[in-house]
Amino acid sequence: MRFAAMQDPCDDWLVCDLAFDVPAEMDGRPLIGLTRGQAEQLADLANAGLGGQTASSPVPFASVA
Repeated sequence: MRFAAMQDPCDDWLVCDLAFDVPAEMDGRPLIGLTRGQAEQLADLANAGLGGQTASSPVPFASVA
């Protein structure tokens, strides 16, 4: 599992790219400030491989289909 939904200190949710220890991105925007449901859904999609990125990619989870 490379992507995980996490709660930040402000009680918002984000999708974290565990391989790079940074927020994952979609369409060039970091996946932060989400609801828990949104973060969990996007993390599940990313882990299912729908982002089209390889594990060595410098740009985590570039897009969701």
